[in-house]
Amino acid sequence: MIGVVLWSDNTAGKAVFWCEDQGDLAYYEEPAICMGHGSGFDPGDMVQFGITVHRKLRIADNPRVVLEDAASYLPDALRHDGPAVQEPQAAKPRGGAQIIPFTTKPEPRRCGAAQLKA
Repeated sequence: MIGVVLWSDNTAGKAVFWCEDQGDLAYYEEPAICMGHGSGFDPGDMVQFGITVHRKLRIADNPRVVLEDAASYLPDALRHDGPAVQEPQAAKPRGGAQIIPFTTKPEPRRCGAAQLKA
């Protein structure tokens, strides 16, 4: 699984990951034998990890950083329930597809029984 670190406490060896499948968050705690080594996760880091489920709680196993500071804007954006900090804009591809925004279609007009008789 791939995810983004939303919160971490490196001194306690704990972190919370937002998962790519948009399911429940995954929680990570360093095993006691590794305590003190420091996992080095920072909010916004992209990590890869395994998932186990224990009592309806997703537990991250063996996480490793794939890309540091990949989405540093994400924790603040989620905290403020919107795009508090804009995602960095990627360079526009040449000759790429044009993105058309989604708009809802107006509902069809409903005619009364009197209008149907002609």
